[in-house]
Amino acid sequence: MTDIEDLATLAAQFDHRNVRAPSSLEEVVSSGNCMGCGLCESIAGSEFLEMKVLPPKQRMRPVFHKALTPEIAAKALAACPGAQVGGIPGTRASSPYQASGEVAVRARTGWTPSTGLEAFVGKVVSIQKGYASDPETRFKAAAAGGLTTLASHLIDSKQVDFVVHVKACALYSDVSTQGSKLSFSSAEVFEGKGSRYGPVAPLKSLEDALKLNRPFAVVAKPCDINAVRNMAKVDARVDQLCKCLMTLSCGTYADNVCLDKFLTHHDMKHSEVEEFRWRGHGCPGDCPYVRTSDGREAAYDYVDFWFENGKESGPLTYQWRCKMCSDFIGYQADVVVMDCWPKGAPERRKEITDARKHEWDGWVLVIARSERGQAVVDSAKDAGVLTLGPAEGREVLETQPHQARRAASQLIRRMAHGSKYPLTQLEPNAAMRVAKWALDADFVDEVMNTGAPAPTIPDCAEQLRSILPAGEAWAEAILKMPDRHIAYHLDNYKGTLRRLERGDANETYA
Repeated sequence: MTDIEDLATLAAQFDHRNVRAPSSLEEVVSSGNCMGCGLCESIAGSEFLEMKVLPPKQRMRPVFHKALTPEIAAKALAACPGAQVGGIPGTRASSPYQASGEVAVRARTGWTPSTGLEAFVGKVVSIQKGYASDPETRFKAAAAGGLTTLASHLIDSKQVDFVVHVKACALYSDVSTQGSKLSFSSAEVFEGKGSRYGPVAPLKSLEDALKLNRPFAVVAKPCDINAVRNMAKVDARVDQLCKCLMTLSCGTYADNVCLDKFLTHHDMKHSEVEEFRWRGHGCPGDCPYVRTSDGREAAYDYVDFWFENGKESGPLTYQWRCKMCSDFIGYQADVVVMDCWPKGAPERRKEITDARKHEWDGWVLVIARSERGQAVVDSAKDAGVLTLGPAEGREVLETQPHQARRAASQLIRRMAHGSKYPLTQLEPNAAMRVAKWALDADFVDEVMNTGAPAPTIPDCAEQLRSILPAGEAWAEAILKMPDRHIAYHLDNYKGTLRRLERGDANETYA
């Protein structure tokens, strides 16, 4: 067997056999697999556990008050995106996790990627490029106002009664904005505009939304969308009532302690802040921006904060689950809206060139991944609230190179993590996707051309051979790649182990 489909199946089998998923919600947290979505509180109820922002990193985590019943514990774990990541809805694969290590029959329905690039872009009904037609929304909301516009349009067109999302431009210390925001009008959606680069529990009130027994949509991070898809498998109300899942391309977010350092550096206190923004007022806008009640202002350029390690707010630190994410551009969503800066980065506002000045107005890629997602995008375009033109799948790679680098190294990093600690389990289609990212030499080659070159490592093939499992055809395929590919995989394996050794995946709370 030499084709990528069979090799990816074998790699998926290996991942399933050798990566142990967390066996409880407590272990999801302690092993660094929690991202704080809040779905467990929604399922269990606040008398059993509550989402809280916890020191020292100020991460959103469940605080357990009393033992869950076995039934509730099982349901919460089955829905938890820290325990498992699903594949692409509507694309079914015969499970490659079959006895005797034999390759499963390759029965497929729907879409199946044949290359690493196709697997990276994901299932696509259409890709378009554009912006919110309303100038105020385009300027004030994040990412050209794409998600704000779609959410508002769904309500205005009566396709849904409300939208589950979060209030974006708020300090994490504002307890009233730490959970879900249910908006029943476009004005309420607009009030929550912007980005939320920090812990928030958008699914904390999902049960409340379901109890209303009214059609709704969800706007949240890709991992939160994963949680809703998981929830649909254990609660039929989700598919009956949730009419659209919308997300962004997520490049992770820094721990809230980094924001604390920003405020301290500028001699500001949480209690003094009157206005706070992570993004918006231009694309991308300042990141962050703070204005106090006495009129003092502080801000960083987006490039300085994210590409210069937070400047005085740094070094930026991140929760481990983000580092190990395998669904960063919304493979399970109906609609994805993502920034489309060339090579993945905007220019500094004060240094922006004439050729790229138009980017400040806001442009995004809009991907419809399902027929219902396409219907929503078409409806918004026909109503004139989104201005859209054609785009191509390759633009996802060209404008999201940081995500492509995460993709190509995902398989080997999972091997490193799985050798030490429990890790989010991948359902068959997700595991196959991850394997194809690593096994397609052409894709890995393109990825490596987007960033810093792989380090020169003497005898890298011998070192990697000692790490990869003997007798596995997929491992042999990787070892036959060019030396720079092998060095890339080896460097990511060793880097993951170093981070695990310093405790990045360990979380313990009193």
